[in-house]
Amino acid sequence: MIKPNLISALVSGALLAVAGCSSTDSGSDRRTLIPARELNVSPSLTIPAEAFAVAAIAWVIIDPLAPNWKVEVESMGQRRFRVDLTMKRFITGGEGEASAVVKRTAEKLRKEGGYAEYALLELTEGIESRVPIAQRVAHAVVELR
Repeated sequence: MIKPNLISALVSGALLAVAGCSSTDSGSDRRTLIPARELNVSPSLTIPAEAFAVAAIAWVIIDPLAPNWKVEVESMGQRRFRVDLTMKRFITGGEGEASAVVKRTAEKLRKEGGYAEYALLELTEGIESRVPIAQRVAHAVVELR
C-alpha cells in the first residue's frame, strides 16, 4: 500500500516539474516530454499543463487511497473505551461501515488486552455539519470482559 505522504511528495514533484518548464525554446524543433504549456502525448493529443495541476490538487484533496474512517480510541477506565469515528470528507461508498469498523476496533482491543469477549454498550451514528462539507461520525463505548 502506498503511503499518503509518498503520494503527496510525488504529486508535489510533478507540480514542480510542470511549473519549472516555463520555456523550452532551444532553437530546434525538438519535442520534449514536458513542454512549456502542454504535454504532447501523440501528434493528435496534447494535455495542457493546467490539467496536471488541477488533477494533482484534486488528488490531494480527495485522497482516494486514505482509509474511509479515522478511528480514535480513548480509555474511559480499566476496561471501557470510547471509540470515535470520523469519515473522510470525499468518499465513494462506505456509509454503512461504522458498525463494522467499531466491531473490528473492539475485537482488536479485546485481543490486545487478553480478554475473552467485549460488549458494545453504546453506538450512535450521525452527521456533523462542518465547514466546508458535513462528515459522517460514529461514537461507541466498548467494555472488555
